[in-house]
Amino acid sequence: MSGIAGIIKKEGHKPQQEQVKKLLKKISHRGVRKETLLAQDGHCLGMISNYSTQKNPQVLIDGRIYNIDKLFRKHGTDNSNSLSDSEKISQLINKTGPSVIKQFQGAFSLVATDEDNNTYLARDTIGIKPLYYVHDDQSVTFASEIKSLLEYGDQINEFPPGHLMKNNSRPQKYDSIEVADYDFLSRTDTKEIVDKLDSMLQDAVKKRIDGYKGEIGVWLSGGVDSSLVAALVQKFTDKVYTFSVGFEGSPDLEASRVVAKALGTEHIEHQLNLDDLYNTIPEVIYHLESFDAPLVRSSLGNMIASRISSEAEIVFSGEGGDEVFGGYNYFLDYKSSDKIQKGLVKAINSLHNTALQRVDRLANAHNVNVRLPLLDESLIDFALTIPTDQKIKPSKNISKYVLRKVAERYLPHQIAWRGKEKFWEGSGIQDSLTEKIEENIGDADFKKNRQLDNGFRLRNKEEMYFYNLFRKYFGDVNIENILSFTQDFN
Repeated sequence: MSGIAGIIKKEGHKPQQEQVKKLLKKISHRGVRKETLLAQDGHCLGMISNYSTQKNPQVLIDGRIYNIDKLFRKHGTDNSNSLSDSEKISQLINKTGPSVIKQFQGAFSLVATDEDNNTYLARDTIGIKPLYYVHDDQSVTFASEIKSLLEYGDQINEFPPGHLMKNNSRPQKYDSIEVADYDFLSRTDTKEIVDKLDSMLQDAVKKRIDGYKGEIGVWLSGGVDSSLVAALVQKFTDKVYTFSVGFEGSPDLEASRVVAKALGTEHIEHQLNLDDLYNTIPEVIYHLESFDAPLVRSSLGNMIASRISSEAEIVFSGEGGDEVFGGYNYFLDYKSSDKIQKGLVKAINSLHNTALQRVDRLANAHNVNVRLPLLDESLIDFALTIPTDQKIKPSKNISKYVLRKVAERYLPHQIAWRGKEKFWEGSGIQDSLTEKIEENIGDADFKKNRQLDNGFRLRNKEEMYFYNLFRKYFGDVNIENILSFTQDFN
């Protein structure tokens, strides 16, 4: 739970401390304790967080880097246990240069200054943590969310994942996930792959707990991804809370109860009420910062899940399993390994302003600290070397095969092999909510106004309703620089 914001100006300008405080105020929901401000010649940087004031404000970070101590040992840097993570990052940058950021493993957006008063902005390769900026000849203004930057005009840009910016230059790519970077394993023995994957999944969960002694929860949909994560979290802590939402009788709630009973978790569920869900939409649009209809639909569940997650200080999510292991039904239609692999890489690279935007915004709106072990860098690297016929089996109509083989070691058979359902299907939202929303948009209004000035065509009345709310909060901001749209609408 953190947010960063700041203004980077050319040398000789006065620090804009009051302006940065205004940026932070717009994202005050991302932290409840402390503003950390650093003002020097040419720039002013700020952070709001749930944590105590950082010892070294030369580095402000939203997120966490899990291999920081390993990098210290590798580069022979002072490995004092008394150093904060921000101090360790600062020492690494000063000793090795900003190129060390490419070696960081974790979820982060960060701003750092070095000994020569250079300022760097960087974002993790997947884009788990958000970052936006406005750039002109004199300065760069940045923040964790779009709403902080609205007064700076309509040309707000998403800071690309895997990119680094020095001073007020343009972002430069330092890392990416490309199809050409991965060769399939020569061995295809299923048990060997499943054993290795099981071990790596455990490591991904363990490093995200890392001796943590507080209450730990899992957002549980009853699908294979979240259920497997819940089972693995249970290996490293004595008590696990699970949180589920849905209409009574919906497949998600029924499956989640099966998992909670099998694992013995402290299970908390919320039965959805159509009116409450409908009345939540404006709040979701404001925090989500998008009107993409499928994304908004799925965000409604995240909003409710976040609200009921207060029993746990950190919450695990199974987000990313469909992208990394090929869980979407369209993968079953692909006829070649090459097309499947390209589809997987494309899906992973699309997460940053779709599903990950949903997870980050709705969690931070309710002070929830989310961990995403299925998007661990080492796990992704390994998964993309697994032959595609171990992930997708079209003849049997099975996706995520190798992940399900791991899951059946921990979960009831009907959960490990449960079919893929989108949240709004599994939770029972789809028909009832869509009907209520469409009552607000007349046929003539939809026909006249569905084509936007930028060429985007609103896909149905539901999306028009979301779009009207989006414009209420975000005015004329140029959506082409900040939004992406889910292609598989239905």
